[in-house]
Amino acid sequence: MRTTSTLRATLLAALAAAAFSAYADTFRNGESFYGTPTAATAYARQVTLGSRSTLDVDYGSVITFTNEGRSFTWQFNGMDHRPVEITKIAPAGFPTKPLIIYVAPNPWNRGG
Repeated sequence: MRTTSTLRATLLAALAAAAFSAYADTFRNGESFYGTPTAATAYARQVTLGSRSTLDVDYGSVITFTNEGRSFTWQFNGMDHRPVEITKIAPAGFPTKPLIIYVAPNPWNRGG
């Protein structure tokens, strides 16, 4: 009986950890902490992945990332003042290189 209870508790803990890690970078409504994918626009800043390892962006910036002939566009309108690895926002199959993006504080937030 005690073994069954221990096994159930272990299984529940493992399931809870797996569920939490699957949504570790999203709000409860499913939106990303880091912003949103968006359509490329004329005012989007163009960034080609290459030798740089960091990138500074303003809160709300729209950036089009390009690498090996592929691109995606992202608006940094999620949580500000938080570093983001490009692998967290790039679409599946996008060829990435190591890049950490530093998002400046939102000027409309207090204490930022």
